Amino acid sequence: MQRVGGDSLARIEKSIEINAPPEKIWPLVTWDKVPEYYDSIKKVEWTSKDKDKVGSTLHVTSEIAGVKGVFDAEITESIENKKAAWRTTSGNPTVIYSLTLDPTKTGTKLTNTFDYELPYSILGKLIDKMRVHKALEKDAEKALQKIKDTVEK
Repeated sequence: MQRVGGDSLARIEKSIEINAPPEKIWPLVTWDKVPEYYDSIKKVEWTSKDKDKVGSTLHVTSEIAGVKGVFDAEITESIENKKAAWRTTSGNPTVIYSLTLDPTKTGTKLTNTFDYELPYSILGKLIDKMRVHKALEKDAEKALQKIKDTVEK
């Protein structure tokens, strides 16, 4: 597990089976679509000319469980119809994220994984475990379900 500031990052990993090929799902998981599916992502602005390519950068505004976040991120991996990854480069929270599309016999397994750290003291980290982590898990589950519902319509 990656370490930031001496502490382990918290991890959330969620998957869902979608009855569609990766090519049908990929257009819905690009950054331009993220605010449509993730309630916690309020605004995304590209800060680079290129979008959704390795090295592309963006500025993101988020809010979850009353905790606001503003951060810059960089695309670290982009393999069309297979995998996308990004990490924060400044701001809060610290996040390392990946999304994978794995073909199955009946469609695709969509998995998102994110390791994160909020800018909290020890007490804040306890609050995170009780409130923010649960809200992030629900947001991830809800987003995956929205993507599934959209694709399978």
